[in-house]
Parts: sequence; C-alpha cells; structure tokens
Amino acid sequence: MDSNHRVIGIDIGGTFGRAMRGAVVDGSAALAERKDFFTPRTSQEELIESLVTMASRLAEGARRDGPPVTALGVAVPGLVDEGSGVVHRSPNLKLEEVALGQTLQDRLRLPAFLVHDASAGALAEYALGAGCSVSDLLLVVMGVGVGSAVISGGRVLRGAHGTAGEIGHICIDPGGMVCGCGGRGCVETFASETAIVRRYAIAAKQAILAEEVIAKATAGDPAAARIWSDALGALATVIATAVALVDCELVVLAGTMGIPSVALAPLGDLLAQRINLVQLPRVTVGALGADSALLGAAAVAFERGGMGHPVSEWRSSRRSAADPA
Repeated sequence: MDSNHRVIGIDIGGTFGRAMRGAVVDGSAALAERKDFFTPRTSQEELIESLVTMASRLAEGARRDGPPVTALGVAVPGLVDEGSGVVHRSPNLKLEEVALGQTLQDRLRLPAFLVHDASAGALAEYALGAGCSVSDLLLVVMGVGVGSAVISGGRVLRGAHGTAGEIGHICIDPGGMVCGCGGRGCVETFASETAIVRRYAIAAKQAILAEEVIAKATAGDPAAARIWSDALGALATVIATAVALVDCELVVLAGTMGIPSVALAPLGDLLAQRINLVQLPRVTVGALGADSALLGAAAVAFERGGMGHPVSEWRSSRRSAADPA
C-alpha cells in the first residue's frame, strides 16, 4: 500500500486499553500522531464529543506534518452493525441505537467506518502480530468486558447479524451475578477486569485493582486464588466450546490487565481437560498490546475507503520481513 495514504484509527477503549486511544496510521501500518483520552461512561453525548475532539485533533496534526487523513475507522465494543455504522448496544458504554458512523461522518466531514473492537484486534494480530503465520485463530479479550473474534481462512467470522464472538455473554451459571447485558452468570461476570475487582471486594472486603488480585492469587492468597481460578475456568470452558466449533489452531489472549505468564499457565491444562476430540490449539499472548484495535480499525478504514487491502498487504510484508530468505 502507498505509505502516503493515511487514516485515523480509534479504539474507544476499555477492552484493549484503559482509555480511548487514537492514531494517524499510514499505508505501511506505521503510527504517527497519537492521542489518548479518558473514555467517558456517563452519557452517549459526552462520549461522542470526546470521539469528535480526538479525531479532529488527530486530523489537524496530520495536516501539519504530511498528507491529510482520508478516512476514519473506529473500534467499538458491543453489538455493532458495521455496514450501517449503527451501534445497537454497548453494555459497558453509554451507547444504544445510535448511528455513530453517520454522526462522526457528518461532524468531521470524513468517511467514518465502525468495526467491532475484538474483530479489529483480531485483524491486526492476524496481519501484524501473533497470528501472522496462521490462517485460523481465536482472539480472546479480557478487559472491562470479555469478548472474542474468530479469523477463519483469513476472514473475520461475523455471523448472520454481525454478533459472532460475544463469548463474554455466554451463560455458565444461570443463578450467578447480574451482567451488564442483563443476563446472569455470563463469562464476563467471572473473567472481566470489573468482575475480578468486584468479586475480590466482596470476598476480602478490600477494593484493589484486578492486576493486584491476580498477583495475590499467584502469591497464594486464598480468596484471590479462588477468584482467579474461577475466571480461568470460565475462560477455558468457552474457549474449548469455541475451538470445537471453529477448529482454530491458535488462541490469542489480549486485554488491559497485563496478566503475567505464570498466572496464565494453568489455562493450558484447563483447556486440555476440556478438549478431547479436536486438536488442542496453541495459546499465546497478543503481540500488539493496546494498539491492536486501533490498527484493525485503521485497516477497515483503508479497505472500506477504497485505498487497498491492508490486512493481506501488511501480513505479506510482515512475513517477508520475518523470513527474508
């Protein structure tokens, strides 16, 4: 792709990073101008204003230092109609039945495209990160919520209604805690950052960060260890189910918690206990960190804006660089 082509990629935040994160991305996947904003969760209007402000500042910065941006891609958690640009519902954000794509396009006078945040992350890891050597992968994201996306045969599986991959809202305990989606006992009520903090506060009468709970678990704290064990068990159950359905060779873990490898080590055994007939996948941590969803959103902006096929081109360049022979 022409490196002079530039777009804006924005990840609204809460899944891959702790804040709204945006950057100007060129045709070679290089990130230029960058911005991080706090993700407003009080009202839909405030969130949209923050998005418009971030995109405006990124576009202005791009004009100052090189070619202007020609499109905007936004990674959004929840139920997103990527074709129409409508967010039907985002349980962890104040977005419901809003034509976000059209609103941003009207406000910014720039073509704006939406993509589910887990799908964006999966595209980026497939093209540039941990999945660049495979054709089938499952990305599992642990952040404010729990989400996933599947790449099968090099394409994102979206399903009949564009909602494939919402494993965080699979119920594994019908009598369990209430989830943000309105259900009970969803995986998200066990394995999300929010749930881990909440469960530890109830058990230990102490409010600490999810990372601290996980650190206590690995150090042998009984309450923390039980909560983390429940989280890993919930994840293993839904990952095993997904693997049986889509037969992926790689599971990529991503999210905000920065989970150390020693804490994730039991997941392999838990999956082996649950997967018998189909091939056990490899499990690894994402290579792109908090930038994965904004890179995936940028890729969608390039493609849907008619500027090429970034995922296949970035992937080809990445693999060529890794194997110069």
